[in-house]
Amino acid sequence: MIEIILSYLNQDIVIQKIVLIGSMSLLLIGLFGLLTQRHIIKVFMSVAIMESSLFLFFIGSTFNKNFTAPILGDGHVDFIHMNDPIPHAMILTAIVIGMAVLALGISFAIEYFKLTSITDIDRMNEMKN
Repeated sequence: MIEIILSYLNQDIVIQKIVLIGSMSLLLIGLFGLLTQRHIIKVFMSVAIMESSLFLFFIGSTFNKNFTAPILGDGHVDFIHMNDPIPHAMILTAIVIGMAVLALGISFAIEYFKLTSITDIDRMNEMKN
């Protein structure tokens, strides 16, 4: 029974659907958090969840389970049947930039809290002026 389920889940179309459903679920969770939360740290975390869903979608949509890693060696002398490394490198760069922006935003929020004792984005009047 378990072998039948695993063989079904190992099909290309099923893997693509799981990646699509998972990434869209994460995107909706992040969007829900972004629209319902008023705490500035929770808003930043919701944006990070949405960003992670996009990373999952792009990596999952370009990955092929039948191809190998794009590393020459172990008998591989050409780039036939290898996954494309460009989307993976671009997403890795986006992850680094996204984490740096998240850290900067959270540090600004912490400093703002130290100055004003406000974390509710509706009460942040200084940003309106």
